[in-house]
Amino acid sequence: MHVMPADHLIEPKLAFLKALRFGAGLAAKGYLVTYGVKPDRPETGYGYIKVGSKICGSRKIVAHKAETFLEKPNLKRARAYLKTGQYLWNAGIFTFGIQTILDEIRKFAPAVYEGVGKYLATGNPKFFARIPDISIDYAVMEKSDRLAITRGDFRWDDVGSWLALERYFPRDRERNILLGDARGLEMRDTIVYTYGIPVRVYGVSGAIIVAAPDGILVCNKDKAPALKNLLKAKRRTR
Repeated sequence: MHVMPADHLIEPKLAFLKALRFGAGLAAKGYLVTYGVKPDRPETGYGYIKVGSKICGSRKIVAHKAETFLEKPNLKRARAYLKTGQYLWNAGIFTFGIQTILDEIRKFAPAVYEGVGKYLATGNPKFFARIPDISIDYAVMEKSDRLAITRGDFRWDDVGSWLALERYFPRDRERNILLGDARGLEMRDTIVYTYGIPVRVYGVSGAIIVAAPDGILVCNKDKAPALKNLLKAKRRTR
């Protein structure tokens, strides 16, 4: 079983498929396989994994024991990770045998295992609502001794953040990115992305502005990595 987010850019395709086939071979031996990416910048918006001893592999693709999962670092720590060469970005992509991951979930997250079992057996949504809200990283991967990290020969980028636009679209003289019917005056270092709604910006710096028929987002760029906090706050106020 391969598990991967939908908001990633991965190329070349054949190199990624080669890594997945390599990971499938490790999963068949009982490993929980995750995929790490060699950092090319001190990124503070990604989690990291410290690489342990080598398991197997060749010059093009190799697997190691995953020593430590690390949360999104500050800039100083991200620079230190980059300098040592012992850390990879956590791509959030996994390969495992279904029975293997079920066994580990039952071992390390029994409330999740039992809650899903009750929901599947009854179809009653109350059991689904009671399942703990916890990521697979926290629940299993940080605790299991079966974890292997594969470093493949492919390029990866998480484009699930508005800041990712800065890596793929040109900026104007004031370092702005304007996509859609967007214009600005006395604006600097700002991203404006509009879905068919005219947007005019005046006297703004270091912001992200997104306009769509069903809503508008405005935030400082330095808050972009923590936008999930805004979504959580919205749920709490309902």
